[in-house]
Amino acid sequence: MSIQNFLLSAVLRWQKKSSLKLSAEHRFRRNRKWLADVRTKTKASITIQSDRIAGVPVEWVMPSELVSARQAPVCLYFHGGGFGMGGPNSHRALAAYLAEKAQIKMLMVDYCLAPEHPFPAALDDAKAVYLALISNQSESEAEADSAEIYNAPRPPRPLFIGGDSAGGNIALATLQAVRDLPPLPNLGAPPQGIFLLSPWLDLTHQNPSMLSNEKTDVMLNRQILEEFRERYAPGVPATHPRLSPLFGPVDGLPPCMIVASQAEALYDDSIKLHQKILGQGGSSTLLAWPKLPHAFPVMAGQLPEARQALDQLAHWIGQCAR
Repeated sequence: MSIQNFLLSAVLRWQKKSSLKLSAEHRFRRNRKWLADVRTKTKASITIQSDRIAGVPVEWVMPSELVSARQAPVCLYFHGGGFGMGGPNSHRALAAYLAEKAQIKMLMVDYCLAPEHPFPAALDDAKAVYLALISNQSESEAEADSAEIYNAPRPPRPLFIGGDSAGGNIALATLQAVRDLPPLPNLGAPPQGIFLLSPWLDLTHQNPSMLSNEKTDVMLNRQILEEFRERYAPGVPATHPRLSPLFGPVDGLPPCMIVASQAEALYDDSIKLHQKILGQGGSSTLLAWPKLPHAFPVMAGQLPEARQALDQLAHWIGQCAR
């Protein structure tokens, strides 16, 4: 365990304990404001561009030399935050690090948040951006303007999809939902890979790790997760396959990489997805790290373990993109 992880975990454990003394609403509003205010300084070699795709606000995070490279790989990324908080600000450190290491354009989707926009609003935003991105007739405003060829068709390029925590839920549910649609015209190739960082996939919260890791998870527990679920999907059965994509079929998915901490309450979500994909003949790689916080790769600016995990992920992306 790095000294950075030791110190950060101690801070997160203290914050979790103190926040549980607050009302659920107070805790939620405080955490939402903090994540919205996070500001990450990126290198001068990283370009940040705001954009809209299918009417949904997005942010490109990419190495500057790739801005005009229209065949560069793209990763459609969905941030975590319990479906009700977070955004490009809170996840820019991860995006910038992975963009540079994998030489990929990270496309961060600023999907609408609960409780103002309950289920399936976030998933609808995700599907709209994904379908527009793989449509041969669609271009993002920023890419079209930078290339000055708005009406030209987009050449094929490697596409990946990823997300952490609730964003991992959205990423997987998006692929499942689009897979189950009737055949659509003018669609390009599906993603070459999906990666999930500590994904939150089973909202019944009945997996053994929810209890066995209650003391080792420095960020989450069943109470906190159930509060998030009730804000996002009040009245929706927790076993709904679009709400809990672990209950949906996983056949037909691209190769998957899952990164999780063995100490987190959601660890079994990752194990079960990995086993289910392999059991249905798919390709899945599970990287299980000991004694790290939930969704630790997001903390690329603080943890050397996060950067090491993202290095492994970048290598996997490179292999899939060949």
